[in-house]
Amino acid sequence: MNDGSSSRPADPAAALSERLFRDMVGALELYTVYLGERLGLYRALDSGGPATSSELAERTGTAERYIREWLEHHAASGLLEVDDQAAAPLARRYRLPEAYAPVLAHPDDVRYRAFHGVEMARAARGLPELAEAFRTGTAPPALPWAPEGRPDYNRATFLGLLGTEWLPAIPDVHERLRREPPARVADLACGAGWSSIAMAQAYRSSRSPGSTWIPT
Repeated sequence: MNDGSSSRPADPAAALSERLFRDMVGALELYTVYLGERLGLYRALDSGGPATSSELAERTGTAERYIREWLEHHAASGLLEVDDQAAAPLARRYRLPEAYAPVLAHPDDVRYRAFHGVEMARAARGLPELAEAFRTGTAPPALPWAPEGRPDYNRATFLGLLGTEWLPAIPDVHERLRREPPARVADLACGAGWSSIAMAQAYRSSRSPGSTWIPT
């Protein structure tokens, strides 16, 4: 009889240690994605094509030495490609793979995920205050909604899918939003209001001067 023990790791402590190491590497990589998103590095590589560290620094108004380290890290992790790995560091040209561009450089694409680095950085900012709140039982101070210029993580998804696929897949809701009298929609805790905007765009025919869309 199989008691399930065969599926357990031989050394649970070693397995957990390896798991936490992988988690740490993933978190650190997201911090480099944060830099790429904040500094416009992905977008510059996508729009301007392959670049050396000096060229990318010039395109983005950044320091070449730091950009070189970022590019080398991204090449080693497979997020970027290098034209000639044997070339001297300053002569290497780095490219954003075409298949990765929607995920890293196109904020309006529903596949865009570079905002994960921004969300990770935002979540980490309040950890010291949160630890203190655990000790004292008081509420940690509220964080600003997001870093300056933060991409709205649900913008492309809501605008691209909510009114075109998700709501039409719920026939009762879809039909109610299309017919008179105009529906009143309450947008509760859905972010920056993109769901309301998506519904207003998708169901314009149901709106009238008396209808109300309520983002909160």
